[in-house]
Order: sequence, then C-alpha cells, then structure tokens
Amino acid sequence: MRSGKVPERILNRSVRRKITYKSRCLAIPPAPGRDSSVYHPGGGVPMAFSTNPVTGDPDTIGYRAFFRMANDICCAGADPSGMLLDILLPEGSEEQELRQIMDQIGSLAEQYEVDILGGHTEVMAAVTEPVITVTGVGFFRKNVMHGETKPRQGMDLVMTKWAGASGTTELVKKGREELLDCFSRDFLEQAESYGREISCLPGAEIAWENGAAALHNASAGGIFGALWELGESCRTGLEVDLKKIPIRQETVEICEYFDENPYIIPSEGVLLIVTSSGSRLIREYEAAGIPAAVIGQIREDQDRIVKNGEERRYLVPPGNG
Repeated sequence: MRSGKVPERILNRSVRRKITYKSRCLAIPPAPGRDSSVYHPGGGVPMAFSTNPVTGDPDTIGYRAFFRMANDICCAGADPSGMLLDILLPEGSEEQELRQIMDQIGSLAEQYEVDILGGHTEVMAAVTEPVITVTGVGFFRKNVMHGETKPRQGMDLVMTKWAGASGTTELVKKGREELLDCFSRDFLEQAESYGREISCLPGAEIAWENGAAALHNASAGGIFGALWELGESCRTGLEVDLKKIPIRQETVEICEYFDENPYIIPSEGVLLIVTSSGSRLIREYEAAGIPAAVIGQIREDQDRIVKNGEERRYLVPPGNG
C-alpha cells in the first residue's frame, strides 16, 4: 500500500468487517468518512471519541496533534474534555524535543480545559521521526440535537478559511531554499503564515449554535478528501462549484511550482458545514471574523461532484485518486 490513508475498499474489507459491537451504548459507530464514534451510557451524557496519529515537523507536532483531536471531537458536537497521549520518538532524540512537544500540548490542554489522562512515551528504532497519537473524549453540547436536523437535498454546504493553507505551509518549510529562486521572501513568509490557524473550535461552536445538520473538518486528504468523507458520513451526495472554494493565490502558485493539487494537499483548520441557511451562517461567521463561503449543496443521490464551468469531476475516496 502507498503512504497515506488506507483506501476505503481495503478499510472496509480488512478492518470494518472484523469489528463487532456488543454494547448497546454505542450510539454512532466508527465508519469511513466519520472521524469519531459516539458512546451513550444509559442515563448519562453522550460522549464522542476520536484517535489520530500525527507526524512531521517537531516544532509544531504537539500543536497539530492536539487540534487534530480537538477538531474531530468538536465536529461530532462535543466539547473535548480529556485525552490520552502516545509519543514515539526516533533513536537519538534529545530530551529537549520531548519537552517541546509537551510544552505545546500542555499549554493547549490548559487553555481549553482538556485533562491529560495518561499515555505512553518511548524511543524506538522503528520510527524515523516523532509520532504522536492522541485519543480524545468529549461530552456532547446541550445545543446539539442529533436526529432532529439531518442533511437533506438542497441544504447548503459552507466552507470556512482557505483550501490547502496548512499544506502550503508544509511545502514552504520543506522547499524554502528552492522556492527563493522564484519567489520573494515576503511572499513565502505570507504563504507560510496562512497554515498556522488550524483550530476548528470557534467555527464549530458557531455552526452548532445555528442549527447545523452536519460538520466535518478537513485534514490530510485536503478539501476533495473532506468533501468525500462528509458525503460518506451523511450518506448523501453533494455538488460543489470549484470556483467558489476559497483559496489563496500563494497556494495556487506554490502548488503549480511543485506540481501539486491544492485541493488534495492538507487543509487542516478548514470546516465543512451542512446547513439549511448558508447565508445566515455566513453572516454569523463574518461577525466573528471567520472567513467563509457557500460552495455547494447537498444532492438527493449519492454522486459527489465538483463542477468547474462545463467540466464535472466525480470525487473518489481519499487514497483512491
């Protein structure tokens, strides 16, 4: 298999079919396109669970690991409350690297009142760069009423922030010296800064307060991957206008330089929302200073389409394209 998300056909064949559920408390089970599951103990508050591994730049990995977990939990309709950490470091790592990771995670945990419940830390010859897996749990918000508002034909699809921003930051960090031959230092610094805002928490809170039918946060599979996963989790089709997807010019130019597709590079921090009134939600986001746009609608069938003028592209599961 290639690096990246395991293709959905393999996931269904070799993972999902091996899982059985015996507890009556499992309200929403895990599934392709769904980043969390929901556990509802009798007489208790529903809880959302999510787990994610993160690799990459040691300078930001703790920050990214925390928000990968927190974004999944808040998009399920819950507030992140606790987390378990699994930190694997390559041989030769310095204590300072571990301290830096925990400084990032610890400060965010304190800021968002998320308890660190435990975990595991190990140096392993099998890993070549830090790997952090965060398993999070959160209690459902009182204003989230699952089942009363469901995604249906004609509902608007709203997107916050810009496609490929976090992926652009990664491209700049990895290829800065090469890029300086074609772009100014100011241009690259501006492009790199766009990917730093990767929290979906403020946007998710506004969406749930305004009666959103479904939320999904984009991550490693980019906007196209997130759109597929949203349709899969909602069990609906969707139609999106490519020209309405917000994207920065810096992202377009840097992706052209590296021959990358800006719609499939990482887009962490981007939120996709299904709502009955996209224009009303956009006004709420404008008041909060969060850039957002209506990019499409929900379809009655299962087709997931991106149109660009007369051209129509059918989306495929992440890892298959």
